[in-house]
Amino acid sequence: MRRAPRAILGSALALAATALLAALSRAPQGMGSGEGGLLRLSWSGQPERVEVCRTVSEEELRAVPRHMRQPVICEGQSAQYRLRVMLDGSTLVDELVTGGGLRRDRPIYVYREFPLTPGPRALSVRFELADEPAEIGETAATRARFDALPRALTLDTTLALNPRAVALVTYDADRRALVIRSR
Repeated sequence: MRRAPRAILGSALALAATALLAALSRAPQGMGSGEGGLLRLSWSGQPERVEVCRTVSEEELRAVPRHMRQPVICEGQSAQYRLRVMLDGSTLVDELVTGGGLRRDRPIYVYREFPLTPGPRALSVRFELADEPAEIGETAATRARFDALPRALTLDTTLALNPRAVALVTYDADRRALVIRSR
């Protein structure tokens, strides 16, 4: 084949593939054949910082240059949270959630989905600090950050889920509370 007909054929195939992809992306998507609904948990936030501090001895202070002397040294880590979800008295999830990154100092991301049958259901969501400072060390303290997640988030409600509906439990940073939204 010569060069010009190959270029025309290649361009025509590329245009046809693009048109097919665009048409398929507009096709309606169903939830499946079932009539059930979906409970979705989705939020993120910065974990609280937990620090263990110790007083430095006079001997240790003399061993470092004057401009680097600190009477108290603190080492810290980001807190862990416990996520508990109960539906009609049975546990759907009970697990520890930590921040991302190698040192776990990045934001916490919660994303879980649970298929549900329609109708009224008793829902309880607990997201609480898992390790209190007293458990970490004698001189441990938490450093509150203005953007940190609260120590405890709870949501107790009756969920009336319609067929093929999605109930979203998320964190409202303005109210500093878990809220539920239905679609």
